[in-house]
Amino acid sequence: MSTPQSTTESTREQNGPRTALVTGAAGGIGAAVAKRLSADGIRVILADLRTDRLTPLTAGPPLAENAGGFAALEVDLTDRAALPGFVDRAWNVWGGLDILVNAAGLYPSAPLLEMRDDQWDQVMDVNLSAVFSLSRAFARRLVDAGTGGHIVNISSGASTRARRGAAHYCTSKAGLDMLTKAFALELAEHSIHVNAVSPGFIEVDSDVNPLGEAYVRSIRGGQPWPRAGVPDDIAGAVSFLCGPDSGWMTGASLSVDGGAGTGNAALPLS
Repeated sequence: MSTPQSTTESTREQNGPRTALVTGAAGGIGAAVAKRLSADGIRVILADLRTDRLTPLTAGPPLAENAGGFAALEVDLTDRAALPGFVDRAWNVWGGLDILVNAAGLYPSAPLLEMRDDQWDQVMDVNLSAVFSLSRAFARRLVDAGTGGHIVNISSGASTRARRGAAHYCTSKAGLDMLTKAFALELAEHSIHVNAVSPGFIEVDSDVNPLGEAYVRSIRGGQPWPRAGVPDDIAGAVSFLCGPDSGWMTGASLSVDGGAGTGNAALPLS
């Protein structure tokens, strides 16, 4: 059996600017990723259910002299049957896609014994099932076109560390890490890189996923690095995974967490 000759460059990249599809682009990490990829010269399709929040990017001036352009599409990630067609719509915006960044995610709080089935299902639909459906549809289009590309999933440190009130979220991210590996294993022969970024605590303004003050103080207190993370920290990692310096990487998960994964910095000396 021959060894796959994976490449970071697709035929489209060699012939012109690349195009990325970013979900959850209306705010937080997704918006930061979209801006960074545009600054890298990549055209970006912004995808979110809240399309009104995408207007400042699509209607605003270029972020940099050689920045890629923006387009916006509405998507409901809980409507799995519609997701393959959504990828087709995104593909047709600029005549192809090279990058998919699955940045949309829900992290509501619900104690385990009080959690409703619909709360569990919604988190699984958005955080895991939608990623599977979008990534499969995206990969099929790349294979049919004979081009390589990149899938980057936004995971979480919660994939390996359970949290009270977050059984659905932690489980979805653990599944996402394995999904990343499974896709990477099967898509390498098609020159499609599949990696993940695993953020620690990132400070964002969110009315969809609000966090209590006590929770924020506690999680920041156990983090070794003295500042909280910001969305641009994650955007930089995504940029790296979509660029030439990650050409021999697939199935990896980059921890960008201020050292939170190393242990609890708030514990006293033993």
